[in-house]
Amino acid sequence: MKNRLNTIIAIACLIVFSRCGGVILEVDLPTLQEKIYEPTAVIYPGLEPSTVLYLDHSTCVIDARSNSQVFKALRPNLGQYCDTLQLIKGGEFEAIPLDRQANKVSEVLETIKDDISFADIRKAVFQICNGTQQAILISDCESFANGRFLDLEPYMSEPFKDWMEKGHAIFVITEPYQEKYKGKVYDKKRFYFIFSDDRIVAPISHNFIGEIQGLLQNGACSLYKMTNADILVQSPKSEMIADDLDFQVEYGNGYEFVEISSDWDVIREYVMKLDEYGEPLLNDDGTAPATPVALLKNFTFNDGENYTIEDVQIVATNITATYVALDDSTASAGETNISDAFKLDENALKNHNLTVMLTEKIFTSGYLSDEFGGNLLRLDFVITYAGLKPFDNTAFEWQSIWSPNTAICVSKSIDNALRDINVVPTCPNRRVIHTVFLKTESYNN
Repeated sequence: MKNRLNTIIAIACLIVFSRCGGVILEVDLPTLQEKIYEPTAVIYPGLEPSTVLYLDHSTCVIDARSNSQVFKALRPNLGQYCDTLQLIKGGEFEAIPLDRQANKVSEVLETIKDDISFADIRKAVFQICNGTQQAILISDCESFANGRFLDLEPYMSEPFKDWMEKGHAIFVITEPYQEKYKGKVYDKKRFYFIFSDDRIVAPISHNFIGEIQGLLQNGACSLYKMTNADILVQSPKSEMIADDLDFQVEYGNGYEFVEISSDWDVIREYVMKLDEYGEPLLNDDGTAPATPVALLKNFTFNDGENYTIEDVQIVATNITATYVALDDSTASAGETNISDAFKLDENALKNHNLTVMLTEKIFTSGYLSDEFGGNLLRLDFVITYAGLKPFDNTAFEWQSIWSPNTAICVSKSIDNALRDINVVPTCPNRRVIHTVFLKTESYNN
């Protein structure tokens, strides 16, 4: 009985190993995550779990304390969620630790009674964006540096770009108010900048924006968000693969791993609708030709807050040899670009759907292999063209006190940052919006 059992096991093993010439490709998800996906993904460190509050020691904040509905709504949270206060006194900053139990913010606010001119708001924004903490800045954004006022200069462009390059977000709450200067009343803007990151747990922006929903609805203030990290792809696990194929799906951190157990003859016939000679098959009723179906389907994406995604392409690579070489020192790593073997359905793309079709190029010599007992393919969805959604620049502008011109420092800084080549979604660190690893059977060309 024992010998018979051993014989059965040996035969089973022989069948399995002979199926692919002596080896079957096995893909380990942790290895795929840590050694293949993560080294090529752009992963920025998160922000520290602390928040710095920057207050402009000026008429802007003095007026807000008495007359602003927005400031009144946000004031309780300033002391509850901020850890340090940076009081901007002209070109000098006073750092004040905040004891939440002592309500230190309210105590400091009572001391802001006189306007301290020549505030270096530029310095504050650079300090925030070069740091690793969440931050809130309340100011009229009238900045003075190097002996001149910066109303006409986009002085926040560079720090905004640095912040957004890391995938962080900037929320801009804008509140109109009036300020009297030398007997004349000016229509100005009070800004509440929230520097945060949607990817962290409980970002400070959620707490503050939740407090002003009613004021946003009645027009007392406006909200604008700047980010390049909110373009997301969603994929339903059970409806991802062509109906006639046998498959399994596992979710990694940032990608899917799809294992198709149907062989390539089945894929060619039921997905590509081709016969063994690469010629189109007929439909069941004899009409020609049969219409190919999607290999991968039902991936949807949203544009996000600031951009419109107008074109996406697939970068496809056979990474089997590279994966095998991770654990086999005798194997040679190597990758083959097979992008022309895949294409996206253009009509589906117009509706924000990523529908992946196969082309006959997949059977090109060298694209697929039978050497490793299977194939591991990497499909990256890459943004190749994106447009900037229009925004009302006048919402961030006001009549300058210091010149007859309109102050454009905030509006132009926002526009510059969003258009920067290292921020737009087609930049190298942002253009891959999703990845699928596809394991298939061997194929002998």
